[in-house]
Amino acid sequence: MNQLHELLSEALLSTKHVQHCAIIRVKDASLRASSVGLTLDTAQINRFVLAVKDPATSREEGLVYDGKKYKVVRADKQSVYAKYGKEGIIISITANLMILSIYNESMHPSICVEATEKLGEYFREKDR
Repeated sequence: MNQLHELLSEALLSTKHVQHCAIIRVKDASLRASSVGLTLDTAQINRFVLAVKDPATSREEGLVYDGKKYKVVRADKQSVYAKYGKEGIIISITANLMILSIYNESMHPSICVEATEKLGEYFREKDR
């Protein structure tokens, strides 16, 4: 397991309130690490990157993931939050990366947000 996979496991999955997670490099939309069971094709990664690069459009149009249209409830320079019923997507944005977390209806969104943003802050402090 590489260092990024370990960070995902220790910082996010260990909370038991993140179902799936990934680290994506924004400039080339490349997947750097992901949790077991998360499959992201190029088109989906590009949708996440577009949500980060164009928050205003994300708020207006929503975010499609896994065939569902999520309502974007927050989109700014540091974060994108989207909801579909009791499921959600949290994206924390750093200088070069985006930390993606997905939670399901049995998980607490606030714990997912806190863990994701904390990992994002860790990368921002390292200017990554």
